[in-house]
Amino acid sequence: MPPRDLVLIGLVVLAWGSNFTAMKLALEELPPLLFVGLRFAILLPLLAVLKRPALAWWKILAVGALINMGQFAFLFSALRADATAGLGSLLIQMQAPLTILLAFLVFGERLRAGQVAGLAVALLGVGVFALSAGGNVTLAGLWLIFLAALSWALGNLVLRRVGAVNMLALFIWASLVPPVPMLALSMALEDPAPFALLAGLSPRGWLSVAYVAFASTVLGYSLWGLLLSRHPAAAVTPFALLIPVVGLTVSGLVLGERPGAMDWLGGAVILAGLALIQMPARRGQATAGRPRP
Repeated sequence: MPPRDLVLIGLVVLAWGSNFTAMKLALEELPPLLFVGLRFAILLPLLAVLKRPALAWWKILAVGALINMGQFAFLFSALRADATAGLGSLLIQMQAPLTILLAFLVFGERLRAGQVAGLAVALLGVGVFALSAGGNVTLAGLWLIFLAALSWALGNLVLRRVGAVNMLALFIWASLVPPVPMLALSMALEDPAPFALLAGLSPRGWLSVAYVAFASTVLGYSLWGLLLSRHPAAAVTPFALLIPVVGLTVSGLVLGERPGAMDWLGGAVILAGLALIQMPARRGQATAGRPRP
């Protein structure tokens, strides 16, 4: 891979890893559901310059409901009080093994021996967090992040059936889904006067919201799609393992978060499991699972 593309990968990893610290800063001033709605509402003007992907509307709406809305509603709720930004960036990566497991159950996709081992190791790492739940992530936070990862994984099943599309355009059009439902739920469950909260949002709060929206979606997906168009997925996707490393580092520098010994142990075990899942299959390696339909 040429140095130019390694720099682009570095930008994506930095944007997606530091994104969690920006989320935490915004959540100091905004309740979670209102933040979800605002995070996607400010992207809607981009609909004027991005052509709608040639997909059935139900697929666009499903991506919006599962990945854009469900994932972030649960994740922001966890980050509000039950999990640190660094551990959130790590635990949300459980979407990878969940996607593989769901693809096996729903589509009958075969599982390699390395993937099965990786699933088991990653699950063991989550067990470490469950046993040591405390100040950095509570049991409630762990469950909320699990639900966020599950929503992302279910959305990934939809993405596996959309074919070759402009991913940035897809996610911008899917941004039509969250604003109205999240605003209504926020008014019912969080604060009946959401516009007063927005009026009182500080410049740092607005900057955090804008960073989450544009760095994660616009910059991240556009560069990631460009890289996948230039190189095989197997050469690009393993770099996603660096996202929680950046997340933990940035949250430590900016927010002063300090994971405990059990957090480091659980995180190392999860990353080891994800690394096993990412390893390419050896030629002729046996696979396990149901036959493809």
